[in-house]
Amino acid sequence: MSVLVMGAGAGFLVDRWWGLGAGLALGVGVFLLIVRATVMLCSLQARQMLRSLTRGDPAGEIAGHMVLHAVTLYQAAVFPLRPGGVSADERDLRRLIAYRAAARENLPQPVRVAAAEALGVIEQSQDTQQAQAAVRTVNEAVRDCRPGYISLHDERDP
Repeated sequence: MSVLVMGAGAGFLVDRWWGLGAGLALGVGVFLLIVRATVMLCSLQARQMLRSLTRGDPAGEIAGHMVLHAVTLYQAAVFPLRPGGVSADERDLRRLIAYRAAARENLPQPVRVAAAEALGVIEQSQDTQQAQAAVRTVNEAVRDCRPGYISLHDERDP
């Protein structure tokens, strides 16, 4: 608004009524130019922010979480908290779900490798600590796929 008033005032001082109209038109032009520049800058900042939020593969991250969940449930079926707490049918079903989830095509490669290793450890090992370490590796692989995740172990841009 102040640009309009200043343009009109300057035009009025130059040539009373014709100057007032010309100054007002010039003020409107400057005002519209300022508005356009502001909108363009805001749009640029919004696009940059959205680009930083969507960095990575959201579908891959979701698939990674699904695999982590399936592997964890399978681990719980193989190493139940209470002896006899899981039936053989339930263990077989959880095994099938975990292996199918780990074989998905849109799964990021680090998560796929970590899940395969964890499933192998769970299948072959009787040590719960070793199985937990393998599942923890899957968890770290899924976390590393998260867009904008800042790891304390490596120097990545947020």
